[in-house]
Amino acid sequence: MPKDSTDDSSAAKDNVRPTLSERFRSLAFRRNNGASPQKSGAHVDLSVDQSPTHKPQNLPDLSHNHSERKDAPSTAQLSLEIQVDPTSLRLGERFLDCLETDRPRVAKQVYESLVSSAADPEVLLENRLSSICLLARLRCDSDGAIQVAAMPDTQGLAALLARTERSIKPLQLSNRHPSTEEAPSSRSGRSVVADNSNRSHSRSRTRSAIGEQSVEESIEQAPLLWMYNDQQDSPRDSAPMTSFSLTAYATGDPSVAAIDVSTWLDVILDVLDKGSDWEVYSYVLVHLPSQLANISLFVRHLAKMEKLHDLVTSQLQKNKVFEPPASTGLKKGDVALCLYHTLTVLIGYCGWWPLQKMTDMVHTFLVGISMWDRTARCCIHALTLCCHEIPKAVDRCLRLILTKMSQIISQSHLAIDVLEFLNHLARLPAAYPSVGEELQRTIFGICVGYLRNIRDTRDNGGESTHPRSSHRLSRVSGESNLQPPSGRSTDTEKDLHEYVYTLAYNIITHWFLAISIEDRSKHVGWMAKNLAWKDRSGNEIVEEESQVTLDMMHRTAYLDLGETLRPPMDADDEGRMIKKTWLLGMSIVTIETNQTNGTTYITKRQASGTTFSVYRQAYQPLPSHHVGAGDQVNGGGKNSTARIFPSHVLLQLASTISPMPIPLQPIVLPENALTQRAISTFDRIDTVDGHKAGVIYVDSGQQEEQEILANTTASERFGTFLEGLGTEVQLQGATFNTQGLDRTTDMDGTHTFAWRDRVTEIVYHVPTLMPNDLAVDPRCTNKKRHIGNDFVNIIFNESGLPFRFGTFASAYNFVNIIISPETVHIPASTPSSHVEGVDAVTRDFFRVQVLWDSSFPESFPPATPKIVTASTLPGYVRQLVLNASVFCLLWSNRGGGEYVSSWRSRLREIRRLRERYMNTATSANEGYPGMGTAEDRGGARSYEDGDDWKGTFTMGGMAEEDHVLMSLDFTRWT
Repeated sequence: MPKDSTDDSSAAKDNVRPTLSERFRSLAFRRNNGASPQKSGAHVDLSVDQSPTHKPQNLPDLSHNHSERKDAPSTAQLSLEIQVDPTSLRLGERFLDCLETDRPRVAKQVYESLVSSAADPEVLLENRLSSICLLARLRCDSDGAIQVAAMPDTQGLAALLARTERSIKPLQLSNRHPSTEEAPSSRSGRSVVADNSNRSHSRSRTRSAIGEQSVEESIEQAPLLWMYNDQQDSPRDSAPMTSFSLTAYATGDPSVAAIDVSTWLDVILDVLDKGSDWEVYSYVLVHLPSQLANISLFVRHLAKMEKLHDLVTSQLQKNKVFEPPASTGLKKGDVALCLYHTLTVLIGYCGWWPLQKMTDMVHTFLVGISMWDRTARCCIHALTLCCHEIPKAVDRCLRLILTKMSQIISQSHLAIDVLEFLNHLARLPAAYPSVGEELQRTIFGICVGYLRNIRDTRDNGGESTHPRSSHRLSRVSGESNLQPPSGRSTDTEKDLHEYVYTLAYNIITHWFLAISIEDRSKHVGWMAKNLAWKDRSGNEIVEEESQVTLDMMHRTAYLDLGETLRPPMDADDEGRMIKKTWLLGMSIVTIETNQTNGTTYITKRQASGTTFSVYRQAYQPLPSHHVGAGDQVNGGGKNSTARIFPSHVLLQLASTISPMPIPLQPIVLPENALTQRAISTFDRIDTVDGHKAGVIYVDSGQQEEQEILANTTASERFGTFLEGLGTEVQLQGATFNTQGLDRTTDMDGTHTFAWRDRVTEIVYHVPTLMPNDLAVDPRCTNKKRHIGNDFVNIIFNESGLPFRFGTFASAYNFVNIIISPETVHIPASTPSSHVEGVDAVTRDFFRVQVLWDSSFPESFPPATPKIVTASTLPGYVRQLVLNASVFCLLWSNRGGGEYVSSWRSRLREIRRLRERYMNTATSANEGYPGMGTAEDRGGARSYEDGDDWKGTFTMGGMAEEDHVLMSLDFTRWT
C-alpha cells in the first residue's frame, strides 16, 4: 500500500536539521522538568512554572530587590507569553539570523542591545538571562571571526550548582537532610540573611517548611530558570556557528564589522563584583571559565582581564565570596569552587602579566587548599599547572605550598592530588631552584606520611584509622553521587590505595635523583629509618618497594652516571678469561679476570640497575735480585705476569681478615646452565618501567575511527608537539622495548617517538608514522591493533568538532587526553609578554582535557579542561600520560592480579636464586637463614655462631639485634 504523501512530507520535515537560532531557542531556558520554550506564532512562551507563586530569587544582600522595583514582574507576566519585541530572546534570534544571513552591521547593533539588556538589572529577569545566555556563548577563531557555541563545555560546573538533571536529585536528598559541613557565615556585608520580609512564598520559606511537605513539592514551587542541556548531541550538531563578516576586533576591512568585547567584560565584572539575582549570577559562574578559555576573544582587553584577576583573587583571599540563597542547598564553597575554575583558566593569560601578579595567583590557590574543603582538589590541580606555566611564582611560594601539603596528609581524599603535584614538580627544576635540605625532607616526609596511612589501613583490615574529610566527591561534580554496586566502594578504595602507594615510592625515587649528588647521602639515614617499619606483632618489615628504593639509593648516592655499558674486551683477553659469580647481599656479582695480565671485568646486577666496571691490579716490577717462587719467574730482570683469579678480586673488594659471619658471606653460584638461564632472565628485565601511549592526529572535520587512523600527514604544530613529547628513534634494530612496534620489517613504520629518564620509559604509537595499505586494509586494523590496546591515548584534535570518548572502540582504552589547539594573533599594541621566548606576533594555546572510562573512580584526577601554552604542553601532557598509565596498570590488575614494577621483578629474580642456593652444598654455605620477615624465615631466630654474637637477618645482610633500621643506613660507614 503506498505511503500517504503527508507522511512523507512530515518525515522529511522531521529530518531537517534546525537552524542555530532554533537551537538557541531550545537551549536558552529549560524548565525544571526538562521542557523547552515553544514557538507560538510571533510569541515565545517563557513560562518556567504555572504556579502563581513564582518570583525570581535574589542574592539577599545585593542592591537590586526585585520585589521592591516598580516594574517587578507580576505573576501574570511570568505565566503569559512574552511579546516578540523587545524581548531579549528575540534579540538573540535576530543576532543569530544576522550571522546566518551575513548582515554584520545589524548583528553589531543587536549585540550592543544584548549587552545593554544583560547589564541592566531592571530588565525582566528572563529577558536579561536570555541575553546573557547568548553572550556567554560567543567565541572567536584565531582570525577574530565571531562564533556562537551551540553546546558550551560547562557540564561539570553546572552539575556543581545542581543545574543538570542528574545532579539535582542528590541535592534534593541533601536538602531533606541538611549538612552541617559549612554553616552560614555570620560575616557582615555579604552575609546570608533569609529574604522573607516581602515575599511570603520565597524559596527560603519553602525550604524551611521541608519538614511539612515533600522535597518534590518544595522544588516544584521553586523552579529554576535555567538548566544545563545534557542531551547528547552529535559532534557536528555541537559545532559552533562562524561568521567571517563579524569579528571580535577591527581588521581594517570595510566589509567586516567588529563588536566591542570589552562591554561584555564590563557586565561580567559588574556581576561578579556587585552580585545579581542568583539565576544570573549562577549562570555567569558556570559559563565564564569556558568562554575565558577562548583567549583570542579577550587578548585585546588585557587591562580588564587583569581587573578580573584582581577581583577574583581578592574575593577568594579575603573570603568575600557570595553565599548562595539557603533554599538552593548550596554553600559558599560551591561558589568559591566556580571562581577557582575561572582563576585556573586565567593562568593562560599570565604570559602578559608581571611576576607579582602571578605570585598573587599562586597564593590564592594556596589559600583555597584549606579555606573551603571542596576547593582543595581544584587548587592543587591548578598549582600543578602553575609549576609548568609560571615556575618562578611557584618557587616564591614553594615553602608555603609544601608546608600546607604536609598538614593535610590525614585528608586521604587529597592523597592522589598532592602526590601527583609532587610528581610533576620533581621533573621541573625551574620551579624549585632554591629548594634546600629542609624542603627536600618535607617532600620525603609527605610521601612517608601517606605510606604510613596505607600501612595502617592494611593492618586494620582495610579500614582507615585516619580521619577522612567530610568532602563529598561530588555533589559537586554531580555525576558521582549515585551509590556504587555492593562491594565496589571498598574495592575501589583499595585500588586507589595501591595507586597512592605506588605514587609515593615513585616520588621518593624521582626526588632523590633530582637532589644534587652532594646532598643525597644526607637523606639516606632518615629514609632508611622510615622505609622500614614494624607490623602490629613487632616484626621488622622491609617490603619490596622499600628494598628497591634503598637499592636505588645505594647505587646513586655517590654516583650520577646513570646506566653503564659493558666495555669491549681487549684482544689479549680472548680465551684467557676465568669467570665466577656470587650472590653478594641482594646483588649478583660476576667477575671475569684475565689470568695473565689481571684485567678484570666486574658486573654487579642489582634490582635498580646493572653496573659494569673494569678493575686492573697494578704491578710493581720485581727487583733483579728477587728470587721467583711458585709461578713467579725471574730471569734476566724480566718478570712473567703473575696469575690472578676472580676470587682474589672479590676478596680485595669485599673482605678482610676480620671474621665474617656466615650470613654475610657471599654465596657462590655454580657455573651451569641453570645459573646462566637465571641470569639471562634477569638481564631481559628492563631497568626502567615501560609505558606506552597512542598519539593520534584528528584532521579538520574528521570524527570517524577509519578516517582518523588513515592519516599519514599532520599539521606543523602536531609535529612540534611530538618532538617535545620525546625523541625520534629508529625501529629497525632497536635495543629498547618498542612496546609491540615491529623492529624488523617496517610494517609499523621506520621510526617512532620515545622518552626515557632513569626510572621510566614511554614509547608512543603514532598512526601518522605508520604506513597505510587501504586496498588490503581499508579499516587500518594494523594501526588499530596498537591504538586499541593502549590504555592511554593522546588525541590531538584539529577537527573543529568535539571528540567523543569511545571513537576508537576498545576494551582497553581507559584514558583519553584531548588536546585542542588555538592560535592567538597578538596585535602590536599588546604589551610584550613577561615570559621569555614568547612570540610577540602569534602564540599557540591548547585546551587539554582528560576523559576516562566510566568504570574509573570519581577521584581519578582532573577532567576539568586546562589552558596550556605551546612551550609547556609536551611536558605537562607527558606527565599526565605517565600518571594515567601507572593507574591503568594497577586498575587492569584489580581482579586479583598484581602490577609489579621492573625493579621489583629484578629483585624477585635475585631472591629466587638465594632461595635455591643459600643452603646447598653447591654454594658451600651452611645454615644460611631465610630473608625478610620472621614468617619468611620459617620462624627461625637470628643466626648464632660459635661465640655469643647475635644477629638479625634482613634484606640479605646482617644487622645488630634490635638495630635493623640503623643497619640499613650505609652512609654510616661510607
